[in-house]
Amino acid sequence: MDAAAPSAGDDPGLGVQAVEGLLDAAAGRLGDELGVDGPALLRERRELLGIAPAGTVSAGGSCRLLSADDGWFALNLARADDREAVAAWMGREWDGPVWDGVAAAAAGMSATDAVDRAQLLGIPAAVAVAPEEFIGPTVAVEEDAGGRWTRAEPRPLVVDLSSLWAGPLCARLLGAALDARVVKVEHVARPDGARSGPPAFWRSLNAHKEERHLDFSTATGRAELADLLARARVVVSAARPRALAQLGLDPAEHAARGAVWVSITGYGRSGLHADWVAFGDDAAVAGGVAVAAGGPDAPVFAGDA
Repeated sequence: MDAAAPSAGDDPGLGVQAVEGLLDAAAGRLGDELGVDGPALLRERRELLGIAPAGTVSAGGSCRLLSADDGWFALNLARADDREAVAAWMGREWDGPVWDGVAAAAAGMSATDAVDRAQLLGIPAAVAVAPEEFIGPTVAVEEDAGGRWTRAEPRPLVVDLSSLWAGPLCARLLGAALDARVVKVEHVARPDGARSGPPAFWRSLNAHKEERHLDFSTATGRAELADLLARARVVVSAARPRALAQLGLDPAEHAARGAVWVSITGYGRSGLHADWVAFGDDAAVAGGVAVAAGGPDAPVFAGDA
């Protein structure tokens, strides 16, 4: 999230300090230190894309805060699949502007029902909630009881299975901190959506990575992926548990041999909502940022996710 364009009640310093602490803690545990200019890092995407501060419409334009009959929620129509599914979410056909239909349907739903229905269809959505408590810029690092890395190599291997922004940025920073060889892996049938965006933004995240384009639907593609992961010191993934299971991947197995598996998902890898989909804007709403920025009666997006 870009905390450089705060709204009323927003505290950008908190997010910046948290990001700096997390990166330094992670890099330190891997045998190095990483000095991060937090404000510059969080401004990077906004400046490259020329994004303005947002209100009830996200900076990227695909996500909106909507009023239900008992509160607010966010609905994110970032992908073609989301826009195709929105008629099913509304429960009727709609020929007019899509957001007019969404707003009309939302007025007759509770926020929870609207979000549950969206997630059932695979559409990113979240109820606008208030932060339960003030959370300071503290980073907790847990040590797994598994094995320890024993492979001797001049440059550790980081495998980037993620896409869009958060995961690729994480892999880029780890690559710099560890002087690592970073390999970006994409499914040939589903390349990283950031490829269709501004070239400068793509280069800022991926310019120094090797690329592998594999067909995960074939035995050969899955074998090549397994070989890469077996040699990886760090794996960065934003896939939900169900998607990993479909590929036969278990992060715990990699941790047991002393590797690091970085999982970046909206709702974690376990629990009731582990397979819910989330993008940055709606995930921020689920975390209480919109209510913290604008209040419970007038939540707003804070910055650019």
